[in-house]
Amino acid sequence: MKKIAIVGKGTAGCMSAAFYKNRTDCEIDWYFDPSIKPQSVGEGSNLVLPLRLNEFFAFGARDFNKVDATVKTGIYKQNWGKGMKPFLHDFPSPNTALHFSAPKLQEYIELKLENHVNIKAENVVAKDIDADYIIDCTGKPINYDSHKQSDYIPVNSVYVTQCYWDYPRFNHTLTIARPYGWVFGIPLANRCSIGYMYNKDINTLEEVMADVQNIFDEYNLEPSETTNAFSFKNYKRRNNIESNIAYNGNASFFLEPLEATSFGTVDAVNSMIDRHWFHGSSLEVTNLRYDSWLDANESIIMLHYYAGSDFKTPFWDYAEERGKKCIENSSNSFKYMFDNSIAPTGLGSYERYFPEQFFPNEEFKAVYASWWEGSFSQNKIGLGLFQ
Repeated sequence: MKKIAIVGKGTAGCMSAAFYKNRTDCEIDWYFDPSIKPQSVGEGSNLVLPLRLNEFFAFGARDFNKVDATVKTGIYKQNWGKGMKPFLHDFPSPNTALHFSAPKLQEYIELKLENHVNIKAENVVAKDIDADYIIDCTGKPINYDSHKQSDYIPVNSVYVTQCYWDYPRFNHTLTIARPYGWVFGIPLANRCSIGYMYNKDINTLEEVMADVQNIFDEYNLEPSETTNAFSFKNYKRRNNIESNIAYNGNASFFLEPLEATSFGTVDAVNSMIDRHWFHGSSLEVTNLRYDSWLDANESIIMLHYYAGSDFKTPFWDYAEERGKKCIENSSNSFKYMFDNSIAPTGLGSYERYFPEQFFPNEEFKAVYASWWEGSFSQNKIGLGLFQ
């Protein structure tokens, strides 16, 4: 029997352990340092999370309270584009995603897997483990020598405040453009997480802390003293699989959370690794797939900055310039999708515009990452980019 070692207990480590336990007949060793406390970050998903949780654990609405989950109907976008009204980038009915407590989701998955994988509460170095295959999910790298940092994403810092409430007051993720960046709002069962994404090289934390008060007032939220502020880099690995070691989660990539692409990317990376190790996909093609997926997600994010906002500030001058440059340099598949997406029909539906295959080689089908078929049309209209 082959052995897979998963290293790390964040959301990526948990979902990787569950993925390979369900998809392979390998023995699974799951290593993690019990002294590392889980962080309340990345708590909004796309459609993949509830599907995978149901596939792996028969997770349903009866389990929502175990992870403080709420239904996510889409992403509400406010102040994006030039003179545009707020709009909801939603999911195709009847599908919904989830908001969830990351620490509680990790606890839930550990309990589900404890009798099915070998849990090893040890602080280990991935390359020193004796296993046939190793997946490193140990979090952000110590250095970025093996990573390529984004040339485009304009935010590199966040200020997060937990606002406690008795019940969720809305069922979508908030994304609100503001003078110094944008604000997310994630409604959980007992709290709303408000985070202000900004660029520390353009604006100060003090400016951000003052401006976010407008969001608390607008949504009648009571900020608590549970806050967090940190800076980050946006990046991807140059080669995500090296021999028998692969990477996932923040050990592999990080892109800002504007479109909640993180979990979908974790799942996509697991699928790519699985195809290489167990189903004959070449190393070169797998790493190219990985690269294309991250590039597609980055272009999806940067489309919003390309659209800009009504705020005329140094941040938005920089963000719009970066957005324009990214879209100009985006892949042919992304440009095809952007140029050929069409408006809703008279019945309110979207005509199908996805080509079956954009590239002549079957291994290089167009990559659309986390967006479903109507996403380009919804966002082009909502952001004021439809021509």
